[in-house]
Amino acid sequence: MNMKIRLNMRERMMLIVSCLAMGVGLCSCSSVDDSAPNPPADDGRAMRQLTITDASMSRRVAISPDTYAATWETGDKATYFNLNTQSGLWYGTLTATPTGSPVGASASLSGDAHCGLGDYLAVIYPTVGTIEQPSGNDPYFTIDLSGQKGTLEDIGDHYHYVYGVGEVTSVEGNTASGTISNTKGLLSLCKFTFKKDANPVSVNTLQIGYGSTGAAGYPQTGQVSMTDVIANVHVAADAPSGTPLTISLPDANPNPTGVVYVALFPDDVKNTFHFTVSDGTNTYTGTKKAVLKEGKYYEVDIAVN
Repeated sequence: MNMKIRLNMRERMMLIVSCLAMGVGLCSCSSVDDSAPNPPADDGRAMRQLTITDASMSRRVAISPDTYAATWETGDKATYFNLNTQSGLWYGTLTATPTGSPVGASASLSGDAHCGLGDYLAVIYPTVGTIEQPSGNDPYFTIDLSGQKGTLEDIGDHYHYVYGVGEVTSVEGNTASGTISNTKGLLSLCKFTFKKDANPVSVNTLQIGYGSTGAAGYPQTGQVSMTDVIANVHVAADAPSGTPLTISLPDANPNPTGVVYVALFPDDVKNTFHFTVSDGTNTYTGTKKAVLKEGKYYEVDIAVN
């Protein structure tokens, strides 16, 4: 059955006015919702523009080949992780602006961070891709030592891991500021010079393994559990699985000086390290016993045959 509804002029005008009023109301509500900032949660935390000042990295970043002092460079990226939030894992990236004397001895770190007044933030350089927190355990991230190129520049950019703890000291609306009290290196940095009969050996690739033959291999990865007590933060290397740590130098020609820079996991136990060096044609081997401490730098000559 078809039904036709007929409206007189007055009813039509009332209907049009009602529809216009509803449209204005809907547009107004949408505009308010879209422009309103995200309010802080009940715990006072929200996404804010965070700046951490005076982040000293005395063991980090661009490493001088003369003094091995480390400095920040503009655009260096660090990861922050909020150690105080209980609901969800809040972490992201902070970007460095060098400060201090000499320039780069310290830096300001800035970026968007989920934080509140008094929060403690783990600060990690270089950036880490994923942070995990199994139920009932501390959050952790993974360090992967594979892919090293044997140069000081590569170590400074990708493998010279440093951990610090910052505190959010002031909050005003959507901005926050903080300080960082201390940092420490998590790995051991080694400068190996390979020699045969006191003469440097050209190095194209280097393999490192535990034991007198290297058959045990060397750990490729390790985990770092995070807390606000920096003295309790260490890297725990995974068990070696028979695969050596392989360093491939980037140049087509072998390094004639015999020098290779390598980041290794620290260990309080004196271990035997087995080295296999290739210049692309010849292969040389040697061993060395050593205890490696976190955040330390070692210069070691390795005799090979």
